[in-house]
Amino acid sequence: MNPAVVGELIRLRYKLLWAKTRSRNGRIALFFSGYILLILLFAMLAAGGFGAAIVMVRSGKAELVARVVFTGIFVQALMASIILGFGMDSVFSETELRRYPVKARERRLVRHVIGIADPFWALFLVLELGVVLGLHVFGDAPIVRGVFGVLLLILANYLTARITAMMIERLIKRKSGSALLMLFIMSIALLPSLVAPLLKRSPGFQQAMATLFGYTPPFGAAAAASQHGLAGWAGLGLLVCWLAALTAMIVWTERLPPIVRRIESGKVSWDSSYERVAAMFPREDAPFVAHWLRFYMRNSRFRMMYLLSLPLVGFIVFNFSRQRGGSKSFQFALGMFAIVGFVATSRMAVNQYGYVGGGFRRYFLLPTDPAASLRAGAYASILLGAAIIPVALLAFVALAPIPFDIRKVFMLLGSGITGLFLFHGLGLWVSLLNPRKGDYHGNFGNDLSLWGNIVLIGGMMTSIFLPEVLAKFAPALIAPDNWWITLATVTLAIVFFAVSLHAAAGMLLSRRERLLAVVEGRD
Repeated sequence: MNPAVVGELIRLRYKLLWAKTRSRNGRIALFFSGYILLILLFAMLAAGGFGAAIVMVRSGKAELVARVVFTGIFVQALMASIILGFGMDSVFSETELRRYPVKARERRLVRHVIGIADPFWALFLVLELGVVLGLHVFGDAPIVRGVFGVLLLILANYLTARITAMMIERLIKRKSGSALLMLFIMSIALLPSLVAPLLKRSPGFQQAMATLFGYTPPFGAAAAASQHGLAGWAGLGLLVCWLAALTAMIVWTERLPPIVRRIESGKVSWDSSYERVAAMFPREDAPFVAHWLRFYMRNSRFRMMYLLSLPLVGFIVFNFSRQRGGSKSFQFALGMFAIVGFVATSRMAVNQYGYVGGGFRRYFLLPTDPAASLRAGAYASILLGAAIIPVALLAFVALAPIPFDIRKVFMLLGSGITGLFLFHGLGLWVSLLNPRKGDYHGNFGNDLSLWGNIVLIGGMMTSIFLPEVLAKFAPALIAPDNWWITLATVTLAIVFFAVSLHAAAGMLLSRRERLLAVVEGRD
């Protein structure tokens, strides 16, 4: 490999990121980093974890601390890169790399070297280096071997995320891929609830799980960063073996023949299920509602997120309630129900015209009010999101470890309706004021605008932590005895959506040229 060329490409990558700082990427990075720091600070102050960690290190449990922290960072980086798309964008395509003096056999490696140099992975590397430094300062951990271990760990983390993303992308291109992915995610989501009782009843199973996790990359890095002698070197050796296996797997995956995207049928049907559902809306909006329903349902990424939204929300509620006590499952569910109907549709709900490309012009050529397309897009998104709420409600009633209370069921339903209309109202404003050109066929990558990311990520964070804040400072607001407060929140959310829809419809014509320039890639 030509190190000078690779260095020039990395410098060019950072120049491109810096050039986009004023428009999108830098602000999103600052926003995301700020949330991470805020959450870490909140967790540290709430649990006193930093002091406990110092005590554990000084009492000879440095490896346990390193295992927990490295595993948490590894999982968080994996989830953020796959679900949110951070650190996974392909900056230089194969065609673009041909312009540089890089050999054909080196282009694959060059793309990964540039990918691992993304600021997203640098952020997690700094966190892991901070752990190594802390173990050295408060204990006697070997800092040089620890630094080398976390460098290998971040490489393993990147390769794992890249392989997982590639396999998921290939899977959802198949006819039954979305269903298989749903089955896999459901299995992963239910695994903790099945394993936890076994861990309590069977000491032998605990030992087997501990032995199994001992062969994972985070545990290898923890041994390298905290142990002296042969144990530390064994941890490095484990990481090297993982890197060799992951490298071989990614080379094999990239050499697989591409899967041809399924071609949608060109047969026109005027009496399909889409038209029958759309018939419940006004005559002027009904054809556009059917159009947007097809637009959503034919998108592979939407189908994947539609199937993932309920397991994702259930996983968050289960884990947070287990950490804080099973009695708080209703509290966390009350917050997450506000986002459950918006997670799947959010990508298009906050960027409604960003995926239609040149087709945006057609909405102004049809013999109807162009604003009908905006209204119908919002109706279709709400309709699809609303279908998840009853399923989530039944799942909570059946699986939650709390006594049945009709008041709580009503509050959860109200929370779901409130969030559904509130976030879709915000999505209308973002769609017109901060649009961005997106890739309709892209399965990974964060292609939302700055305010789109704020609405989505900020909404999820608010849904997670707001009920806990209210439980501490205003518990009456979420008490079942005051279930009628939900009626007020639902009313306010519907009014906000109606006002936003009316205002956005009137604004569409004045924003037409700006939207056209964005969706066609001219701005």
